[in-house]
Amino acid sequence: MKAFPFATAKKIIFGRGSVQQLSDELKILCSGKIAIITDEIISKAGPLDTVKNVLHGAGLEYDIWDKSKSEPSIESAEAAIQFVRDGNYSAIVGLGGGSVIDTAKAVAVALTNPGSLSDWVKQGFTNPLGPLVLMPTTAGTGSEVSNAGVFATAESKYALYSPLMYPDIALVDPDFTRLIPAHITANTGIDALCHALEAYVSLKSTTITDALALQAMKLIPDNLRAAYACGDNMEARTNMSLAALLAGMAFGNAGTVIGHACGYAYVSPSTKFHFPHGYSIAITMPYVLEYNAIANMEKHATIAALLGESIEGLSLRDAAISSAIAFKKLLADLDFPSSIKEVGVTKDMLPDIAKNVFKSTTHVARNPRKITEEAMVKLFEKAYEGKLDCE
Repeated sequence: MKAFPFATAKKIIFGRGSVQQLSDELKILCSGKIAIITDEIISKAGPLDTVKNVLHGAGLEYDIWDKSKSEPSIESAEAAIQFVRDGNYSAIVGLGGGSVIDTAKAVAVALTNPGSLSDWVKQGFTNPLGPLVLMPTTAGTGSEVSNAGVFATAESKYALYSPLMYPDIALVDPDFTRLIPAHITANTGIDALCHALEAYVSLKSTTITDALALQAMKLIPDNLRAAYACGDNMEARTNMSLAALLAGMAFGNAGTVIGHACGYAYVSPSTKFHFPHGYSIAITMPYVLEYNAIANMEKHATIAALLGESIEGLSLRDAAISSAIAFKKLLADLDFPSSIKEVGVTKDMLPDIAKNVFKSTTHVARNPRKITEEAMVKLFEKAYEGKLDCE
């Protein structure tokens, strides 16, 4: 076995009610005023009130910036950076979904580094983050334990990667997810599943990331369906928060593959789609699984079984390809569209979308099967019709 690294948040606190530990942790990290990065939805909801009460009860001073946007643009993140630079803050708390968490990471970079986000996505940064606590309110992105943030422009999506991007503390309180609407539960939960299964088949996977990804995939299918069907099911919500955390640690080290590249490919000047992150990846994932299956049949057969497909008596090849069928069944139960034509994609867009996959060079490099432009066009043609070869 070759040597390999593994990195994640410096400290993870998980469990219902764990928000009550926030003030004690912040007192260890810093001694000054705290900037809370969130969005307008969370600002009007229970999680922020809970955090404010905890900080107020401990006598900690804080200000709130609640202008984070879904699928954050570089410009919106720069606005948060300017807010923090105009103040005198000693720590950052990110409270929200993946978009908020990514914005909070960029803000923590700004506490200790010169320059702008536009500079950092191209050239990186050199100084460790300022003190950072990340608190997700959805069960999906795993961004609280990853080393990346994703930001959009009109032309493309850009990822800010750095080994310095891990937070001091990932504080995951599943109670924060109770009020998440069903469609967001589905979009974020399917994102967690895609993180797990892509990390599992990545060429950068290791024994540690495999263990994390496998456990996440064991938890997600039944619990995501249950949480989607009944948002008050806190056992399912808790299991989904744990699964998202595990999947985040897996892909934070092994990376994701062309499932994510295909999701990013819808954003371009010619298409101008801006789907929610998990949604954009999920609608093409059955076709990615079918394409990749022959490159690692054993792992894809395992994915199929974990997603609930009966593989007994099937050849290894057929078992592997049935992972695509299993994923498509889950999408149906979560009321996702059955084809990309249903979300506004037209046939004339397919060649450009297929080309856009290659912009995500790191995802392409980690993919278990080599890809070609012709293969990607065929993949999106299947997604357009909503028909797998194996059906």
